[in-house]
Amino acid sequence: MAAGALPTPDDGWARVLLQAGAVAGLWAIATFLIAAAALPQMDPQCYSDSPTGGRVCPLQRDPVLTHLFDVRWPAVPEAVTVSGVLLTMLLGIGLAIFLDTSEPWSERGGAPTAAGIVSGLLGGGLGLLVAGPGFVHPLIALGVTALGALLALLGSLALRAFLRALRRRYAGHLRREQLREHGTRTVSRITSLDWQYTYPDDDTVFTLTAEFDTRDGRRSVTEELCVPRRDAPVLGGTVIVVHDDDAAHATGIDALLALDPDGLRDPDALEKYPEAPESSPS
Repeated sequence: MAAGALPTPDDGWARVLLQAGAVAGLWAIATFLIAAAALPQMDPQCYSDSPTGGRVCPLQRDPVLTHLFDVRWPAVPEAVTVSGVLLTMLLGIGLAIFLDTSEPWSERGGAPTAAGIVSGLLGGGLGLLVAGPGFVHPLIALGVTALGALLALLGSLALRAFLRALRRRYAGHLRREQLREHGTRTVSRITSLDWQYTYPDDDTVFTLTAEFDTRDGRRSVTEELCVPRRDAPVLGGTVIVVHDDDAAHATGIDALLALDPDGLRDPDALEKYPEAPESSPS
């Protein structure tokens, strides 16, 4: 795998691209309908009368303001516009949430939960870019088009950041796999032990520092260790450090920690370290 290459999703690119394209398409339709169909039905001189639910407009309307949002697009009935906007927005939001929660790269280091948002921004920008030139008033056309360009720019920047984070997590995943397959396993003394949190399944996460001897001298590593709460290690006990000769890897992952099957366990771990709160994320 070339350095910086994108990881293939667990179920392949076709499924992810299809879902991302669907999110973008739905948001493009929603923003287009809002701009090209809903906005022209608004008269800035009128306002809603809350008690009756009707619209109150002045007797003498300014024709410039009345036709401020006129478009060259065919008129769409208000009921159809509202239904279309609500349907596409709800479907777009739901599919975006599903895309992120399905974790397409869970077996390859994971990915930021932002694929749905990125797709929505790009789709929303596209919808406004298409709708903008359809306005009759040049300033409105320019404003809607500029807003679409801004959303598209934000989506492009978000996509760039997403892909960069995806590559970084994948590089970390490959580094861990490399250490697990080819690293040296050394029993090391625990010199620092700090409890961080407990998962709902009762696995406990510690940040600990371990020291061990190498051919280049004594070495110290600080990493996280996740173990069942009942198997919590003790300060001065031992863990297994999986390492190689690279003490300053580009990924920042210099070693992995594993529970020493022969190491000391904290007999008071269940009382000392709290269970996960009910609201804690798994």
